Amino acid sequence: MIRRRAYVIAGCIVAIMAVLPLITGDDTYTMRLLLISMVWGGLALSWDLQLGYAGVFNLGQVGFFVCGAYASGMLTIYAGVSPWLGMVAGAAVGGLIAVALGMACLRLTGIYIALLTLAFFEVLGPLLTVGRPWGTGGKSGLLPIPPLSWGGQPFSVYDPLQWYYVALGLLIVSMIVVVVVVRSRIGRGFIALRDSESLAQALGVDRFRSSLAVVGISGALAGLLGAFYASYQGVLSPRLLGLDLFLFLIIAIIAGGVGKFPGAVIGAIAVTFVTDSLRPTGTYRLLILGVLVVVLVMFLPAGAMGGLDSATARIKRWRTRRARPPVVDVDLKEP
Repeated sequence: MIRRRAYVIAGCIVAIMAVLPLITGDDTYTMRLLLISMVWGGLALSWDLQLGYAGVFNLGQVGFFVCGAYASGMLTIYAGVSPWLGMVAGAAVGGLIAVALGMACLRLTGIYIALLTLAFFEVLGPLLTVGRPWGTGGKSGLLPIPPLSWGGQPFSVYDPLQWYYVALGLLIVSMIVVVVVVRSRIGRGFIALRDSESLAQALGVDRFRSSLAVVGISGALAGLLGAFYASYQGVLSPRLLGLDLFLFLIIAIIAGGVGKFPGAVIGAIAVTFVTDSLRPTGTYRLLILGVLVVVLVMFLPAGAMGGLDSATARIKRWRTRRARPPVVDVDLKEP
């Protein structure tokens, strides 16, 4: 379950991100990195809901993100739908596709779920590429995707402050949804399944229904964030389904702590800036990121939040030892 300390850390993250624009000022590049880190943080958090809490090894999360992005982009371009409604549609499409995929694979277990969802992720790119007659734009992708607007005035890419606070709002929504789901009856059910499936099923927990619910909610969050990303970027391409984003999210979840709220957000923010600093390395960036995964698994397997938990436990043990009264040897021999 989620500890009280995690809520404090999540609140600190939100508070810091809310005031950072006052510090960065007109530094558009840093603002963009912070904004993108919040999008990836929400996406990593939605994926960690499956991997860390439910124990569902779904490897198609980036696919749900891209499906939501394309659904919103196509509706706003071809049907003239408001980008705000496009975000709702993106969430609905992401959730529905996740549920459809879950119905096909969640009766399986372990590696078979991973293989089937990975196949979905791999097939989606070619489908979008050959789907030009159906409006996907093919290799060229979708462009230009209309931006969000407020009061009839579209958001400008040269003034990222409006985009920034919408992204922060979506990150807060992602955090709230994850907390509510984990603390709900469904959440307690899939956590019990993760810890001891046979015992949980003996107590009446339905593995298929619990897993399907969490996959659908996670897919809807991913689709919502994908729709926002499409509107912000103004262009979409099947290249978004490359290895970079997939590996990035895996590293973010591991770095923050698998199944340790809000570790995925911390990991995403940290890895965003680390990845950006590796841009001069060019094609070696993926290699360096791969080595980073190995190092994290070897030396910090529980991630940043797990390391914090271990440090807190050590401090408590140390304080307990210091608080114990000294042992006094009493000589009971008669004089």
